[in-house]
Amino acid sequence: MRRNIVLFIFFLSILSSGTLFAQDLKTTVNENKELDSLRKQEEEGKDSIIFTSRFIRYTTLRLTKDSIQTLALDTTLTGFHNFSVLVQPKRPTISTGNLGLSQMPLLFEPAKTIGFDAGFHTLDIYAMTHEDVRYYQARTPFTSLYYVSAGEVEQVFKVIHSQNIKPNWNIGANFNRIGANGFYRRQRGDHLNGALFTWFQSPSKRYNLWASGVFNTLKAQENGSIYNEEIFSASNQSQDNSAIATDRQAEAIRLTSAKRLYRQSSFMLKQTYFVGRIDSTEQEITQKILPTNKIAYTLKYDVNSYDFQKDETDDLSVIPKGASDPAYTNDSTSYRRIQNEFIYSFFLRAKSNTIIKNELKLDAGIRHEFYKYNQSVLYRDGTDYYDYNSTFQNVTLLGSAGYRFSNRIDLNVDLQQIFQGRNTGDFLYEAKSNVLLSKSVGRIVLGSYFQNKSPEEIYNRYFGNHYNWQMGFERTKTINFAFNYLNDKLKLDAGAEYYLINNYLYFTENKDLAKGILPAQLNGSVNLLKISLGKKFTYGKFNLDSYVVYQKTDNTGKLRTPEIYTFNSFYLDQTFFKVLKTNIGFDLRYNTSYQAYAYSPAAGQFYIPFLPENNHSFNTEPIVDVWVKASLRRANIFVKCDYVNQGLFSKGYYTVDRYPMQDRQLLKFGVSWNFYD
Repeated sequence: MRRNIVLFIFFLSILSSGTLFAQDLKTTVNENKELDSLRKQEEEGKDSIIFTSRFIRYTTLRLTKDSIQTLALDTTLTGFHNFSVLVQPKRPTISTGNLGLSQMPLLFEPAKTIGFDAGFHTLDIYAMTHEDVRYYQARTPFTSLYYVSAGEVEQVFKVIHSQNIKPNWNIGANFNRIGANGFYRRQRGDHLNGALFTWFQSPSKRYNLWASGVFNTLKAQENGSIYNEEIFSASNQSQDNSAIATDRQAEAIRLTSAKRLYRQSSFMLKQTYFVGRIDSTEQEITQKILPTNKIAYTLKYDVNSYDFQKDETDDLSVIPKGASDPAYTNDSTSYRRIQNEFIYSFFLRAKSNTIIKNELKLDAGIRHEFYKYNQSVLYRDGTDYYDYNSTFQNVTLLGSAGYRFSNRIDLNVDLQQIFQGRNTGDFLYEAKSNVLLSKSVGRIVLGSYFQNKSPEEIYNRYFGNHYNWQMGFERTKTINFAFNYLNDKLKLDAGAEYYLINNYLYFTENKDLAKGILPAQLNGSVNLLKISLGKKFTYGKFNLDSYVVYQKTDNTGKLRTPEIYTFNSFYLDQTFFKVLKTNIGFDLRYNTSYQAYAYSPAAGQFYIPFLPENNHSFNTEPIVDVWVKASLRRANIFVKCDYVNQGLFSKGYYTVDRYPMQDRQLLKFGVSWNFYD
C-alpha cells in the first residue's frame, strides 16, 4: 500500500508542476467583478492573494443533466468522522464483520434501474463510479489528502488533485485505498479505486466536454464465519482490549483460502452543446448556466469481472461440494458494455437573471447498449470445465417533461422504456414536484415511480463450481409514493414512502442441498411503509442531530429489515483560541431486532435460511462511539473510539448470521488536509 501511495504522490507532483492559468468562474451574462479584480492582482504578480476553498468549484454528471450547476467545496466538520461507508447515519448496512467485506443495506432500498444487471452488488459500496467523480473549476491547483488509521484493523487513504491547464480546461485524478485486516483471520478487505478526469468548456460556454476513466480493484477475503457461535458469551470476554484482539485471531474459521475479486474499468465521454440564448443564476452556494436548447451525447465503455476463488479441502459447513473439483474453485462472471446515448433538450423561459419562472422543459433521447457476457468455471490447469458466452443489446427510449410555474412550484416527469433488445418491456416512469410554501413554513416534495424490471442475471442463470441453476422468473414490478417535508429554519426533514412490490426476488436456502442456496420469487405482492424524521436541536453550544426511521411490512420473513432504526449525534460546538473550531461528542445508533440474513461466500449473496433452526433474530443494544474533531485553517482532524460501551449494554453483536461484528476500537485517527496552491 505504501509503495502505491508514494508512486501516486510522485505522479501528482509532476502533474502540478506546469504553468497555471486563471479561470473565470462566471458566464458573460453575469460577471463577477470581485474575481476579476483578484485575477488582475494575480496576473500582475502581487503576493497578497490567499487562495481558499471559495476559489474551487465543482460539478458532477447529475448536476449537468439540465444545466451546468457548480457547487463550492464543503470544508465543514459535518459528518467528517463518519468515514466508514458501512456506518453512515442515513444509510446503515449489515455486513460480514469488517470494512471492505460484503454488505447490503439495513433499511429497505430497492434499486431504481432497468435493463441488464449481472447481480453482484455486495461490494458495490466500495467502488467508484462516473457519478462519483467531481469535475472542478480551479483558479489555483487543488489537492485534498485524507487518511484514517485504526492500526492494522482499518486504514483508509484518499487523494484528489485538480488543476486548470488552461483557463477553460481542467484535469485531475482520484486515488482511494482501503486496507482493513479486521479482528478475525481472513477478514481483509483490500480495495483500490482510481480515476482520471477532465472538463473542457469553450470560451463562449456553449460547448462542454467531460471525460473520465474509472478503475476499481476490489479484493475481499472470505473466512466463511467462525466456528465459535458463543463468541460473545461471558467465558469468551476479556477486560483488556488487546487480549480480545489476540483471542479473535485464534478463533478457528471455516474457509482459509477463499476470496472474492471484482475488477471494473470504465471510460466515459460526455459532450453538450448549447444552441440559442444562455441564461445564468447565482446563489450563495450554487451557480447555474441555463441553456435554451441543448444537444448531449454520452459514450461509455465498461469491462467488469466478478471472481470467486479458493484452494482448500473444506468441511462443507458453509458451501456445498464442488462439481468440477472439491478443493479448487475458480468461478468467473464477466461482461463488456458499449453504451451510446443521445438527448435533445428544449427549454422555454422568459429572460431573467434572477428568478426562473414559467419555464417549460422537454427532453427526448435514445440509448443503445451492446453487451458481451461470459461465465466460466476453470480447472486448476486453466482449462474450461464450463464456458458460456452471449451477446445481446438493449435500445431505450428516454424522455422527460417539466414545468416550473415559479420559483415556488415545479413539476417533472421522466421516463425510460426499453423497446428493443433482450430486456424489451422494462420501464421506469417517475414524477416529482417541489412546492415551496414559504421560507419560514418550508417546502414539500412529492414523488412517485413505477418500475418494471427484468430479473438480475444471477437470479435467472448461474453456473459455478458449487451452484448452478436456470430459472425463468417474471419481471419485478414496484410502485412507490413518496412525501417529504423540509424546513431549513426548523432544521427538520420528515418523509414517508410506500412501496408495493410484485414478484419480489430473493435468495433462499436449498432444502435439497446442504449449505446450498437457490433464487426464489415471491408470488403475489408485498407492502412496505417507511417513515423517517430528521431534526437538529441546538441549545447554546450544545447540538443534537437526530434521525429515526420506522418501517412496517406485511412480510417480515422475506423483507428482513428492522422496524425501528435511529442514529443520534450529540456534541458540544466550541471554538478554542478563536481559531480552533472543535466538536466534542458521541454517536448512538440502535435498531430493533429482526430476522437476520445468512451469507453464501461462493455466490457472494445474502440469503434467507429455509430451516427454522437456521433462522435467528439477534438481541440488539445501542452502539456508542465517542469522538473529538477539530478544524484549523485547511485541516480537519478527528480522534474516535468505536463501540465504547462494549461490555456495558452488550458483549458484542451480529448483523448477519454467524458473522460477529467488530469489537471496541480504542483509537481511530483521521485527518483531511486541503491545499490550494
